[in-house]
Amino acid sequence: MSHESVQSEIDLVTPAEYVAHRDGLDGASAGKLPAALARYDVAFARVAREAESTVVADRPAVWYVYNMGLVVKTQKVLFSVDLCHRDAPKLAPKLDFALITHNHDDHCTQPFLERLNGTGKTVVSNFDANGGALRAKSRFGGGYTRAAKTFSFADVSVKTSLSDHNGYLVDFTTAFEIEVNGFRVYHTGDSGNLAKLNPSAPPDLWIVHPYCGLAVADGVRKFRPKKTALAHLNELGHARNRWRWTYADGFRAAEQVRAAGGDAVVPLWGDRLV
Repeated sequence: MSHESVQSEIDLVTPAEYVAHRDGLDGASAGKLPAALARYDVAFARVAREAESTVVADRPAVWYVYNMGLVVKTQKVLFSVDLCHRDAPKLAPKLDFALITHNHDDHCTQPFLERLNGTGKTVVSNFDANGGALRAKSRFGGGYTRAAKTFSFADVSVKTSLSDHNGYLVDFTTAFEIEVNGFRVYHTGDSGNLAKLNPSAPPDLWIVHPYCGLAVADGVRKFRPKKTALAHLNELGHARNRWRWTYADGFRAAEQVRAAGGDAVVPLWGDRLV
């Protein structure tokens, strides 16, 4: 399926339809869902199946789910970053831990958090994921500190740092530098402040929101990533032309990445990135 065909389906979905679907309030069967939402469900189910069946060698397997969501499998663990789907709670018991960049409901859902907590999973976030609602005031809890901190999970190392979402949500977003056997995934969430993003080595894969205030080409020149994935496109909770960037916007950002000497990809929901 081409990006253009998928985009034409997405453009028909209203924010109200998406929110009702995300929150399980639509009561619609797959046959009655808007085509884009049915595709979204199929993509999530495929990632869940592949994550269970895939055998990993040295490099991790990385799937793109939605917005900035990732599912990552290594030789020893399965984890997520910013996983956002109404079926995410079903995957929670199979995860070893979860990373959440910030306290907005297009990067996590309350039922997913509750399921993670109910099954005793570790959540690394810059808000109190063990007790705070997603829309509660951002605060630091769960042992998280404002200083950069490194977490170890089996064969995974996760180094955190803070960056600004925008001019008033200062230090609101956590960037995750994830290392597995020398392979680095740099997930910068909704960061709009390039100066606060300083990975310790060039990433193999950079997951970036290209329209949150930072200049993606400057990031490519600064980080020298081997591959840049242009994410946070088609965020369905927003209306068309109001923070719902299209795949065409992603391709324009990809051109900027390539002009800066990098390699770029504009993933569709469910794509495997590594």
